[in-house]
Amino acid sequence: MRFFAIAGSVLLIGCAGTQVAPPVVDGTQQAGKQDRVRQQAAAPAPAPPKRDEPVANTQVTPVQVAKIQAQPIQSEAPQQSSEISPAVLDLLEQADLQASEGNRESAVATLERALRIAPREPEVYYQMARVRLDMGEAREAEQLALKAVDLAPDAIIRRDSWNLVATAREAAGDTAGATAARLNARGG
Repeated sequence: MRFFAIAGSVLLIGCAGTQVAPPVVDGTQQAGKQDRVRQQAAAPAPAPPKRDEPVANTQVTPVQVAKIQAQPIQSEAPQQSSEISPAVLDLLEQADLQASEGNRESAVATLERALRIAPREPEVYYQMARVRLDMGEAREAEQLALKAVDLAPDAIIRRDSWNLVATAREAAGDTAGATAARLNARGG
């Protein structure tokens, strides 16, 4: 029984220590001067209790080391045309060369490879729509150009895509639809 009493008191003394776990810090940002909080001149730390003395109830003041802030969530907006990967740029150039040489089937295959790499790149859809229109596939070209409109990150790409939609609709005999697309191209 005496063993349990000694073990219990040793356990209590260990629990009553003044050790504090280190604060959790977000390591993705450096803390600035405004983020650091210093303790005011505190009273000198009490001497550790002796074995026979009862432990006084002490309070520990937490110190904030760094401010933890939420990181901004990157939007899932389509890539800007300046952010096209080099592989996709190479495929776009290759498809343009193939189409200008009259090899439209190869150009379509090359653009499909580019779509597998960058399925949200409006430039790929735009180029594919141009090639399909040259092949006489006006409805397919219109659908691809509309996809480019949906993914367009800025007004210039959106305008060019709407103009391509208008051209595809004219080729399909839809003059009213072409007029509406031209109005959209003008922002109206």
